[in-house]
Amino acid sequence: MALPLLVVSVIAALFALLIYHYVILPAFLSPLAIIPNAHFTSSFLPTWIWWQRRRGYETRTIYAAHQKLGPVVRLGPSELSVCSVDGLRQIYTAGFEKTPWYGEFINFNTPNLVSMKEHKPHSIQKRMISNVYSKSFLQASPDLQIASGVLLSERLLPLLVSMARKDKPINILPLAQAAGMDFMSAYLFGITNSTDFIRDIKAREDYFKLSHIRLHKSSGWQEAATKIESYCLSLCKAAEQFSHDPLITTTSTPRSNPVVYSKMYTMLDKFPSMPTTPDTKRIRVASEMLDHLLAGHETSAITITYVLWELSRRPALQSRLRAELHTLSPLLTFPLTKTSEDPRTPLLPSPHDIDNLPLLNAVLYEVFRLYPAVPAPQPRITPPGGVTIENYPNIPAGVTVSTSAYCVHRNTDAFPDPETFKPERWMQGEKGTGGTEAMRRWFWAFGSGGRMCVGSNFAVQTLKLITASIYTNFTTSIIDDEGIEQADSYIAGPVGGKLILKFHEVTNTVRISYPT
Repeated sequence: MALPLLVVSVIAALFALLIYHYVILPAFLSPLAIIPNAHFTSSFLPTWIWWQRRRGYETRTIYAAHQKLGPVVRLGPSELSVCSVDGLRQIYTAGFEKTPWYGEFINFNTPNLVSMKEHKPHSIQKRMISNVYSKSFLQASPDLQIASGVLLSERLLPLLVSMARKDKPINILPLAQAAGMDFMSAYLFGITNSTDFIRDIKAREDYFKLSHIRLHKSSGWQEAATKIESYCLSLCKAAEQFSHDPLITTTSTPRSNPVVYSKMYTMLDKFPSMPTTPDTKRIRVASEMLDHLLAGHETSAITITYVLWELSRRPALQSRLRAELHTLSPLLTFPLTKTSEDPRTPLLPSPHDIDNLPLLNAVLYEVFRLYPAVPAPQPRITPPGGVTIENYPNIPAGVTVSTSAYCVHRNTDAFPDPETFKPERWMQGEKGTGGTEAMRRWFWAFGSGGRMCVGSNFAVQTLKLITASIYTNFTTSIIDDEGIEQADSYIAGPVGGKLILKFHEVTNTVRISYPT
């Protein structure tokens, strides 16, 4: 009888130890125990938040928890969500490291800015290309102006004119993805080496099908990833060849340089820790370029889709915007004015002038706020030694903490009536535009700190140009917006995967000639 009693005692002791370690310690004795639980099981089980992610309700569920419980909530035994400006600044500006989850974004088995977990290598690589993504560089870039002119005058606007004259509706989402891909690839690799997804529908559909399979880890995703990487590598090789001999391309289209590819490839030689052989350099750059392609076309497409949806619901707002666009010189009326120096090159308004249009800026930033393309939590790891967040002390190292644009952008003090589309809120402030100081502090569509989206200025400039070119030439109306509500996912487009609009040419536009 002694042996069974001993066995029972050991089992009971082990059970008690497990209860202590997995329930009592995290729920009552951990420094996190004083933080409100998003769910009654959050202090000792990670399954609740896992299930919310699994069923596609993570971001909205976390937002509801913050509404009820305050700026810091406990999602799991070692996971917190923070929704405050001070907490945001502490986590992201102070440089908490990324979680291993970001390894999902590695390309070619080689790290890029998004997938890098450690701060130092990320900082080194970002310095290589941050200059060519700065606002001043982009606004002064002749290469981006040339590429933008070609993409508007030869691809996007002719397609929209054709569809308008045929009275055919357009699914905006895939077209916006195509435009995002063409603009991004043209800046990375040069216009003659870029994708042409606006016009080449089959190539577009094939690529985006592979991209969808890869992103969602569907059946065959590894093969899809290999094909996407091979395609990106072909663009890199074309850009490299162009850099060595820019005269090899045809002269039917104005040439622009592969700005980002050339910059990073050249800068690798200046950092001893980086690869130096041609093959390893090419792969390192290709990993970064593919990240820009994947992130750029998806996020820009989501923003354009919601810009056009909100404007299509408001004919009066379209008219106001068009009146503002008519202050530009030259106008973006199709066909675009050509320069006298090179009749192939369209003449566009200066990026600075477009950027300074207050209503256009307000519409875009309200879409950024209400429909952030990446609304989901951005996880980080608390550093060695622990931290205090929002007066909660002794948060230990290794705890996952995150903030989401969805939650931050719904702060009622900064954004009254946050669920309503109100572009006019961005036309207030010290200069009559750009919003109040509180709005700017709570705006987080591109992140913040050293990990802030490197392409944010590129996105704003190209999105403003595309929107301006559309509403200079057309009115838009909704044919089918079923499923337009935004998905609850990391990169979040409409749940229906579509927005069907009809374009109508503006007939009372007067062409004005400007000296070149």
